[in-house]
Amino acid sequence: MIVPEEAEIVRLIFRLYLEGQSITQIKKYLEENGIKTVTGKNEWSTTTINRMLSNEKYMGDALLQKSYTVDYLTKKRVKNNGIVPQYYVEDSHQAIISKDLFHRIQEEKARRANIRKSADKRVKTDSGKYSSKYALTELMTCGECGKPYRRASWTAYSEKRIVWRCFNRLEHGKKYCQKSPTIDEDVLHRAIMDAFNSLIQDKGDFVDTLQSNIQLVMSNRAKRMDITRIEERIAELKKEMLGFVEENARCGADNTDFDEHYAKISSELKELQKKKTQYTEQEARQDSFQRRIEDMKKFLNAADDKLSEFDNQLVRQLVYSIKVISKDKIIIKYKSGLEMEQELSKK
Repeated sequence: MIVPEEAEIVRLIFRLYLEGQSITQIKKYLEENGIKTVTGKNEWSTTTINRMLSNEKYMGDALLQKSYTVDYLTKKRVKNNGIVPQYYVEDSHQAIISKDLFHRIQEEKARRANIRKSADKRVKTDSGKYSSKYALTELMTCGECGKPYRRASWTAYSEKRIVWRCFNRLEHGKKYCQKSPTIDEDVLHRAIMDAFNSLIQDKGDFVDTLQSNIQLVMSNRAKRMDITRIEERIAELKKEMLGFVEENARCGADNTDFDEHYAKISSELKELQKKKTQYTEQEARQDSFQRRIEDMKKFLNAADDKLSEFDNQLVRQLVYSIKVISKDKIIIKYKSGLEMEQELSKK
């Protein structure tokens, strides 16, 4: 049964994470606002918050036998690492959040986890750390050497400037990257907002393009394999394998025949399971791409006026990457698949 007050806290945590806040920031927010844990404690654990963000039960599904009892006298339970079967039940109970939101969170968690960490621990700047404050930290790369751009503060003649520089240039001078430009933050922000406003201005054409992309995704789905037939065949092979093993144990059949037949079944089973995994991964990629297209469509359909201020959250939501080509040009690649060149103007 859903407890309304607790459900609202769960929704809040998911929303804050999707808006770009780190788990540590979410913990701080909950504690500063007097929001207690389910056990009534004032202090939240980052481990607990992280587990909540990956708990499928909040979207109404259930993975059974995540752990199992190893000693029925002491009731000791351990994590199930494949020792006993697990069963995934969809829509087993009322959901607190939508499946779409849950999958977006998993995608965002994976994206943050995959941000590269600095290989050289002695460098002055972390070359690959998720930044909840500056969206461009994870998105912008150098067109010359491929390293990330980093935010830096320059002070000259008592004048302070906030700029973005290639990590290689920032740490090693011209040793590994000779021509990457330094870009003033206000120039960069204005260029990105100009790009967004160009999308809004010509949103009719862009929405048509996005709709074509969605239709392409759907047509690709129709061409893919029949997963139901594969699952049925996997079940048949498992049943056949079990029956063959039991028959061999009972009758003591020739070991050579047994090995050959068992290997044949096992080989087909592995191949089908491989195809099923590939299919599932492909489905996930297609679903992710379609969600990104829908996000862009919603943004364009809802936008009526020009954007005047840089918005970190909006950049995270729409932009996949930004490549710095020169001091005058960047390339913005959107999560929906759209890509556009944008001039950097110092006006």
